[in-house]
Amino acid sequence: MFRLKTVSSLLFYGAAALVSLVFVLHLFTPSYRIIDDESDPSYHDDFNSQFSRVQSQKQTVQPPTSPLTESTTKEINTTMIECRDKLLTIEQYRTRSVVRGVIVRFPSRRTEYYFVQFRWFFRSWIESEMFTLDRWRTDIIILIDNDFDNDTRQFLEHLNCRLENQRTTRRQTSRCILVLHQTFSQRSESERQTYIKKYPALNGNKELDNNIDRIFAIHSYINQLNKIETLYDILMITTMNTFLTTQFGKYIPVKCAFVIGTEPDYSTWYGQIEQIQEFVHTLLTTLKGSTTESGNLTMDFKLTIETLQPRFLFLQKQVDIPCDSTRTTYRTYIYHLKCYAHSTSLFSEKMFRQNAYDGYEKEPFNIYIAREYATLIALQSKVMSLDDLHSLSVNVTRREVFS
Repeated sequence: MFRLKTVSSLLFYGAAALVSLVFVLHLFTPSYRIIDDESDPSYHDDFNSQFSRVQSQKQTVQPPTSPLTESTTKEINTTMIECRDKLLTIEQYRTRSVVRGVIVRFPSRRTEYYFVQFRWFFRSWIESEMFTLDRWRTDIIILIDNDFDNDTRQFLEHLNCRLENQRTTRRQTSRCILVLHQTFSQRSESERQTYIKKYPALNGNKELDNNIDRIFAIHSYINQLNKIETLYDILMITTMNTFLTTQFGKYIPVKCAFVIGTEPDYSTWYGQIEQIQEFVHTLLTTLKGSTTESGNLTMDFKLTIETLQPRFLFLQKQVDIPCDSTRTTYRTYIYHLKCYAHSTSLFSEKMFRQNAYDGYEKEPFNIYIAREYATLIALQSKVMSLDDLHSLSVNVTRREVFS
């Protein structure tokens, strides 16, 4: 009897000690908030402080007399921000119908080169669709002009990226859409004059720099959407040397957030369609002649941000994350990766084009590490036939039609 009581006592005291140890560890262990829960009111406070820190860092390397520096580092007055459905949380959006469009412009020159990028971009879209919500739809919208290569267009149509795929209802499955546009030089004289009246810096320029023509193509397409009752709630504007992450599948900017990429070109923007429209228009108003010998027009992204900052909640470090980054995308604010030409580290577009990664597509890559995800998606897009890519996209986007 004495032995039984002794053993029982030992077990009791041992359990009590274990509970005490767990309690002590809990007190001294840093807590990790689930970043995926943007419904937390402090979520957007974190965003505000994050952007302020980014701008403060820029201030240390810019001349202190610059008015742009002072403006971009000031505190954002969120009470002045105006946008649609600004009170909705991400959790509320996840129970609603949401239609997004990801707009890229496919250049008419060097189409074979850019088609390599498009294949991995297309494959990353499929991957993000695997993680998206049942009532969400995301379309790839490809802007091409009249000089676009016919062979490349046939490749795109093989992936079911077509002119006739225009969205007509919110219930339609996610799709890949071709949109034909005219470059500034391809437009009629009367059309060019209309633009010149709106943006005087265009006067005397019949042909624009490729980057500025891209902005005009986006501007023109959004104007077309607004002439009808558009079905798109959210737009992302980006380039094809990028990857959509799994987090992109289940996140949209909420409470007036407007996500922008990295300077100097800020090539990626993500926000409500009205915000995108205003951003593009404001950007075009900053057009001015270059002081260099080239004489090309330039746009001022920083001035655009300064102008819109009282009403836009600009957020950075969520898109255009380098493809060679070791950061995790699991339950983080990373929705989009971008490949930069100078990189030779995994994942490097330069090394990929030199076949340095061939044969590694079956390696156990971690899809939640940025550079491993980019490597895997790019390799899969390379070894898969167009038929296989198309079949995979059909199977993934074929979600149950919601009521």
